[in-house]
Formats: sequence, structure tokens, C-alpha cells
Amino acid sequence: MEQQELIEKIKRLPHDRLHEVEAFIDSLSRRPGLDRNALHKALSDYANQNKGTNADLDPDLEAAAVEQLLKSG
Repeated sequence: MEQQELIEKIKRLPHDRLHEVEAFIDSLSRRPGLDRNALHKALSDYANQNKGTNADLDPDLEAAAVEQLLKSG
């Protein structure tokens, strides 16, 4: 599977499932023999391609952050 295909599958996931993907990636990064530079590049590429899109913005998380800021301000 090509990187772009994987990214497209991740994009189609509901926002509440993205934490599972992140946890899985984190678990892979702790395994011996992993090319950390390749993982970093793949994650950076994904972040750069998706900044400002729905894949980048989690409405629930954004709302919670705003609520917290209003409470603390």
C-alpha cells in the first residue's frame, strides 16, 4: 500500500477514531528496528498535507479548548 492510500484511509475515519490511529502509530514507534526518520517524515508529510482541513481540526477538541480558555480567563 502506498503512503498516500494510507493517508486517504485515515482521512475517511471519523474524528473519534483518530486517537486509535495515533496510539497505534505510537506503539509502532516504540518497536525495535523502526526507522524513526521515515516515521517522522511520513507523519510530517501527513500533517503538512492536512493542515487546516477537517483531518487537522477536531471540532470537539476545539470546542473543549475554547471552553477551557473561557473558564480560565
